[in-house]
Amino acid sequence: MWQSSALKKTRVCKLSVWAVFGLIPLLASCHARIHEMLEPDAKDKVPVTIHVSNLGGSEYSQTRAMVDVEQVCSNLSFCIYPCEGESFDKIQINQARGDESFGTVSENITVGVHRIVVVAHNGDKNATMTNSESISFGSNTILKTTDTFCWAGEITVTQETGTVNVSLTRATAMFRLRLTDDQIPAQVTELQFSYKGGSAAVNPFTLEGTTKSNQKETFVVQDHSRKVFEVYTFPRKDDKSGEISDLEVTVTAIDIYGNAVKERVLSDVPVTRNRITECTGEFFAGGCLEYTNIGFGGLQVERDWAGTDPYTLGD
Repeated sequence: MWQSSALKKTRVCKLSVWAVFGLIPLLASCHARIHEMLEPDAKDKVPVTIHVSNLGGSEYSQTRAMVDVEQVCSNLSFCIYPCEGESFDKIQINQARGDESFGTVSENITVGVHRIVVVAHNGDKNATMTNSESISFGSNTILKTTDTFCWAGEITVTQETGTVNVSLTRATAMFRLRLTDDQIPAQVTELQFSYKGGSAAVNPFTLEGTTKSNQKETFVVQDHSRKVFEVYTFPRKDDKSGEISDLEVTVTAIDIYGNAVKERVLSDVPVTRNRITECTGEFFAGGCLEYTNIGFGGLQVERDWAGTDPYTLGD
């Protein structure tokens, strides 16, 4: 059986499809496809149905909450990778919320061992799934990480194949800035978050970040009473220490002319998969056109998302 070293890690699921439910001959595929009954199209191919049954830990405050995928994510990508030594290309099927069978696909697959990866996210472009052990997500302009859930496993496809029901697991960590300012100053039109130390790509088998990425997210400020801003990353292990890397987060306020009028740098920000790191404080203390490098105050931990780690935004 084909198996890489990554599959030795604890999050790899090895399933024999004999052990799953009986065949449900549904077809859900790309946006333009229509449901139809699938029959084997060759003696060495059999129909396999993959169904996303739920998302695990979809609420930050309820780690065991199980919900339908469409309640949390707007896009799904399924990818079936060929058996070792086979010549056909991988099969990637992308779906958007609102598609007729969002969360279920069926394909004729050759008998043998296949890797299957399923990811759910809220990006505006489909996942890039060229490498089964490094899935990345883009936007129209830059790499963009949204709340993302994954499942990956090895499937032994036989003539007795049927339906594989999978539950996706959150792969992201969240950084949240909670402002205590009465108002965001009127001249501020954007808040830009630039952060490094995390990853914009994930290994769906291990749920770890795979690339050392510089990430950026820009929020247009229309409501100047807005208090909460949230960005995501895939936590990544440091190459030297082997520990999860901290983030360095730079938050910049931009005016209508594109000028930076306030900037704060938060160093050594700890992040953990399926946890929120929350920084709370008065961002615009002292007014605009003042730049401050700041650290964190005392660490407190609440055990809920798996939880929220609150910090105080210092002067």
